[in-house]
Amino acid sequence: MKNSYNWTLEAFEKQGNLFLKWSQDAPFRAQQGKIYVFSGDSFSGPIAAWQWDFRGDSQSFSPWDSGLRWGTGWYCAYVAEAPSNGSYTPLVEIITDSTMGPDIAKEGKLVSKN
Repeated sequence: MKNSYNWTLEAFEKQGNLFLKWSQDAPFRAQQGKIYVFSGDSFSGPIAAWQWDFRGDSQSFSPWDSGLRWGTGWYCAYVAEAPSNGSYTPLVEIITDSTMGPDIAKEGKLVSKN
């Protein structure tokens, strides 16, 4: 069994909307995993949209049309609940920017736990 696992999040534009896709290679799910899109200027801003990472049958909702118009400055995060029903903690974060657009996805960065 591996000692570490990969969690990814990508944002891209499709049909004028912000789409997100994610994946992970762990043999287990993130506890209460969610994809958040925040408005404002930080990852603590108001939640503009969110989606569970997996359905109850372990099938992913990815890719997901957030229903939000494409643009720069969306703060997107793949989050999971800390053990023992703790607070939500980001696994991967990404901010949409001008280098992105139709068919140009940007991969998120893992959040450091140092």
